[in-house]
Amino acid sequence: MKKILLHPDLKKQIAKEFVVTTQTVDMSLKYVFDSVTAKKIRFRAKELLKEQIVQIESVKYEIVGTQKL
Repeated sequence: MKKILLHPDLKKQIAKEFVVTTQTVDMSLKYVFDSVTAKKIRFRAKELLKEQIVQIESVKYEIVGTQKL
């Protein structure tokens, strides 16, 4: 089953951005809905996840940069 896993805080953020309910966001991320809005919600969720990756990677490099090898 296809679905995009996203933290509840990010789901609430997306709901506010698109002026929809969190249930709509949840159903869109589970690919139950396939409307234009649902596709935009999934795209935004992927963008937010990519931002999270960048943040995590930057923390990782800060830690590695301070250690002596």
